[in-house]
Amino acid sequence: MAIPRVFISSTCYDLKHIRENLKYFVKTIGYEPVLSDDGDVYYGVDTHTHDACLSEVATCQLFILIIGGRYGGEHKDKEGSITNNEYREAVKNKIPIFALVENAVYSDHHTYLSNKKSNPDFFEQITYPSIDNIKIFSFIDEVRKNIINNALVSFNNFADMESYLKKQWAGMMYDLLAERTRNDHAKITNRLIDDLTIASKKSEELIKILLRSTDAEHAEEKISEVELKAKAESFLGWMYEYFGTSEFIMINATVLPNIQDYDKWYEYLEATTAFNIDVFEEQNGLAAYLHSHNATKAKLLWEIYKDMKKNVIHTGIQEAFEALKEVDETTQKNILEQLFTIL
Repeated sequence: MAIPRVFISSTCYDLKHIRENLKYFVKTIGYEPVLSDDGDVYYGVDTHTHDACLSEVATCQLFILIIGGRYGGEHKDKEGSITNNEYREAVKNKIPIFALVENAVYSDHHTYLSNKKSNPDFFEQITYPSIDNIKIFSFIDEVRKNIINNALVSFNNFADMESYLKKQWAGMMYDLLAERTRNDHAKITNRLIDDLTIASKKSEELIKILLRSTDAEHAEEKISEVELKAKAESFLGWMYEYFGTSEFIMINATVLPNIQDYDKWYEYLEATTAFNIDVFEEQNGLAAYLHSHNATKAKLLWEIYKDMKKNVIHTGIQEAFEALKEVDETTQKNILEQLFTIL
C-alpha cells in the first residue's frame, strides 16, 4: 500500500533534535519521513548532493519547512540556501507546504520590518540576536508573500509543531473526504446545466423565429440587442466563477468609475477599489494576479519569463466586458449593481 512521503526541510545541525522528533511523529502518523541527513535522499553518482535533494522533493506528497536562526549553506548553482531551494521546488511541484518558524526568529522579523520602514539607511547593519544571516528574513517574506499556501506559524517547542501539524493534516483529510461529496454534487449540477443550456438554445431559436415572423423589418436589430445584453450579463457569471462570490464590496467609493475609460476588464475592476493587481516574484520570473479584497481569491493575469511577457488568455470575460460597455446605461447600471455594493 502506498503511503505519503513527507520531506522535512531545514538546516540540520541547529535543528537536529527538532528533526528527530518530527521524524518520529511522521512515522507514528503512518507516513514516511524523508530527511537528507538520514540517508533518505538518493545521491546518484553523477549528481551533486544539492541537486539530489531538490530531485527528492518532487517524489514527496507533503513538505514540512522549518525556519530557524541558521541560514545554512548556499546552493551551488541557484540563488539562496539549499533549504530555500528545497522550498521553491515544493512550490513548483504544487506540494502542500506546512511552514513553521522559531518564535525568536519571527519576533526579530517583526523588528526587522519595523526598522526597514523607519530606518531604511541602516536597518541591514542592525544586529538581530536570533539569526546568523539577515537573508533569513527575506526568505520569511518570500514564504509569506506566496499567492497560495503561504501560512507561516511560529513555535516555541516541538509540542507546538506537533499540535499544529495534527490539526492541519486532519483538516486536509476532511477536505479530501468532503471533496468526494462535492464531486458528486458537481456531476449532478453539470448535468442540469447541460440540460438548461440545451433548453436555452431552443428558446433562443424560437424567439428569433417569432420576431422574424411578427416584425420582420426590425427583427435582426432586436435579436442583436438581446444577444448583446445576454453577453453583457455573462460578465456576472465570469466574476462568480473566477472569484467564487456573488457580491464585491467597493471600498472608500461612492460611485463606480466610468467603464468607457478602460480597455481591459481587469483594469476596470482594479479602478473600482474592490480589486488589486499584485505582482509577485516567482521562481521563473514575475507573475501578476488580480486579487479580490472581499473574496480573498486571485486570478493570474500575466507572467514574465526570461524578459518575455505571456498574457493568460481570458477571451470570454473580455468579450463580456466589451458587451457591457456597449449596452444601454440602464442595463449596464443594473448589471454592475448586482456585482458591487457601493459604500
